[in-house]
Amino acid sequence: MSYKILYIEDLPTGSIQNDLERCGFEVAVNNADDFNDTLSDIVDNEYDAFIMDFRLTANTGRVDAPTFASTIRTNGGNHKKCPIILISSEENLPEFNNDFTSQDLFDMVISKTKFRTCCQKYSKIIIDLIESYRSIILESYNTTKLLNIENTDYLDYRLIEILDTFSKQKNPYGYCRTIFYSLIRSIGILVGEDVLAARLGIEKSCEDFNILKEKLESCKYRGILSKAYDRWWFDQILAMWKEISGGKSLRRMKAADRVDIINNFWSLHLQPAKPIKFASSSTFWTICSKELKPLDPNEGYIYNNKVIDVWQEPEYISLYSALEYPELLEKLSPMDRKEIFEIGKNARV
Repeated sequence: MSYKILYIEDLPTGSIQNDLERCGFEVAVNNADDFNDTLSDIVDNEYDAFIMDFRLTANTGRVDAPTFASTIRTNGGNHKKCPIILISSEENLPEFNNDFTSQDLFDMVISKTKFRTCCQKYSKIIIDLIESYRSIILESYNTTKLLNIENTDYLDYRLIEILDTFSKQKNPYGYCRTIFYSLIRSIGILVGEDVLAARLGIEKSCEDFNILKEKLESCKYRGILSKAYDRWWFDQILAMWKEISGGKSLRRMKAADRVDIINNFWSLHLQPAKPIKFASSSTFWTICSKELKPLDPNEGYIYNNKVIDVWQEPEYISLYSALEYPELLEKLSPMDRKEIFEIGKNARV
């Protein structure tokens, strides 16, 4: 099925428009030079998603993307229940990030450079967002059906309350965004491939890792937004681990011991992951957010890159990343920054 996108951009759209069309989208373009005409285009046509450049006033336009997005999101004649993606040049994104009034308008924010480089990846996410909106409305905000679970007993009650609020408001954007950022794109009851490999102690580049993922197929998340993102229910992973290990503690074991148990049970040839540079522990439980490599949280630094909910786990960066990328330090605690500064100073002596 071909989905129809309105791409709002005041500059030539050739490259990205062509990329989207090659990925199977039907693309209409509006240059946003007249606010009312653009709104008429939005209202009068059945679009499945909107993609907007952040800065729409470079030529004759009078307002930027957040104004259009706010108008679409507000219930009324212009209201549309479909995803809005912000796509802009690198230099404009910091301005968006500093405008907190715009933070809750877009389903995804991506630079034009990243989009062009990984067009297939982001197109898949856009399709998943479109289909998730439709499922949310079709299933009348039924969380068990939308997450494909038997009940909500193991979801945090505060998460359920947030989803219930958006359900009562008939707000698919808020509902979808909550699942997208609070479950799919975070570490918690769901984990992605990097964290899964780290917690099982596995070097994910080894050939048999794909075979192991097939063995763990029953633990896969199958709800909305699962086509673009591979996620696993970690409580189900732990239940399977308990079965194959005879009840041994996964958290306390070194990577090599974890891998030995998995290899012996399934006759695989997995390789244990090694600690990142400047680290020594292989009791992995998370990843370095910068390098995406296994990390023992006791050897990492909490990376306060975003506000997290109580059902989410903090992100970490390794000492190596902290020393290699000084710009990351501003998201660490003052105590951690001081420690890293002293380590770096001693290393240069």
